[in-house]
Amino acid sequence: MLGQDPSVPPKKRILGDKVTGKIPIIIEWRHLDLGQPFSGHCSETGATLWEVITTLGQEHWLDDIGLELKNTILLPEETEESNTVLVNGIPVEQILNTGDTFGCSGGQDTGSEVTPLQRAPPGREVLKGIPYEVLRKAILTVLTRA
Repeated sequence: MLGQDPSVPPKKRILGDKVTGKIPIIIEWRHLDLGQPFSGHCSETGATLWEVITTLGQEHWLDDIGLELKNTILLPEETEESNTVLVNGIPVEQILNTGDTFGCSGGQDTGSEVTPLQRAPPGREVLKGIPYEVLRKAILTVLTRA
């Protein structure tokens, strides 16, 4: 890229704001991946997150941002962490301080039967996915603080 020192490893160019002058933002989507019938709610969050990021890019919100996206697939026993989006390590619900939380539920196909996965802990809503407006507002909140 123009103005970047080719001797600096790419990872440092992306995240090193002293090198690029860009503000580092890391967005991580943590979710289960047990197949569409069981993790469809989480899949909706992933599609919505991509739509938000694409729109923010088209609106030039990400022009001076060193954006890193992480897709973290959780194990079945990590259900309570599923359908979580973190921006710089902070869950979107905490960024917005709304008290709302989101989670996925479903079952695991063990071959002969479907067994329920551990439900999200009390207080976590099980929705079809984290809404577009929530993701957009949380990411914009972090961008305007940077």
